[in-house]
Amino acid sequence: MNNLFLLGGLPRSGITVLSSLLNQNPNLYVTTTSPFIEILWRNYSIWDDSDYEGELGTDKMQNLKIPFLENITKSFYSELTKVENVIDKRRQWQGITNIEMYKEIYGELPKIICPVRSIDEIIVSYMKIFESNGIEWDYDKLMKNNRFETPFNQLKETFESEYAECLHLVEYNDLVDNSQKTLEGIYNFLGLPSFNHSLNTKATEKESDHGLVGLHTLRPVLGRNTTKSKSYLTDVQIDKYNKQIFWRN
Repeated sequence: MNNLFLLGGLPRSGITVLSSLLNQNPNLYVTTTSPFIEILWRNYSIWDDSDYEGELGTDKMQNLKIPFLENITKSFYSELTKVENVIDKRRQWQGITNIEMYKEIYGELPKIICPVRSIDEIIVSYMKIFESNGIEWDYDKLMKNNRFETPFNQLKETFESEYAECLHLVEYNDLVDNSQKTLEGIYNFLGLPSFNHSLNTKATEKESDHGLVGLHTLRPVLGRNTTKSKSYLTDVQIDKYNKQIFWRN
C-alpha cells in the first residue's frame, strides 16, 4: 500500500453504493466498515503515557512513535490487499481530532470522501429500514441519535474549520444521476487516474450489519429512490431539517 485515503460522510447517503462502485477498479481497495481507526488510536495514545517510558525515556519514545505507527498501518492493510491505493471506510475519520492524528503520523493531511444527502431523504431512508424491521422511531429522536448526530456534527465542524480542504463532499443525487462525472471528480480529488465504471452494484457489507436487515441492500443497477419525503414528513418538517444542510447554505 502506497496511498491511504479515507471514506466518511453521512449515513444513508450512498456510502455503500460508492464503495461498491469504487471496488470495481482493480487499482483501488475500499474496506468494509473498518476497525483501523480504533486500532490506530489505541496505539497512538499510549506513546504519550509516561508510565510506559521506562528505560527508553521521553526522547526515544517520541522517536519510535511514528515509525511504530507506520508499521502498524502497513501490517494491517497488507493482510487485506496487495493493491497500492486503499480507502479506509469509517465515518469517524472526518472528525478534527482524527484528522490531526493522521497528519502527525503520515506527515500530510488526509483526503476524505464524504457522501452527503438532503436530511429529509436521510430520515425517510432510515424510516423505511425501521419499518421493515418492525421498529418504531420518532423523527426528532432519530436526528439526535448517534447514527446521525455524531457524524453530522463532526462533518459540520470540519467543513467550517481550517481542515475543510481535506473533505470532498459527494451529493447522493449527483452520484445517482451523474455517476461517471461524480466518480471522475473523486479521482481528481484523490490524484488518481479515472476508471470506466459499470453502474451495476454489489453490496460489500454483511446483510444484517448493526442488527438492521436491509441496511446495506443495494439495487442491482444504480438508481434513485422513488419514495417521496412527503410520504413521511410534513412540509414544515422538511423545511426545518433542510435548513440544517450546512454544505449548501
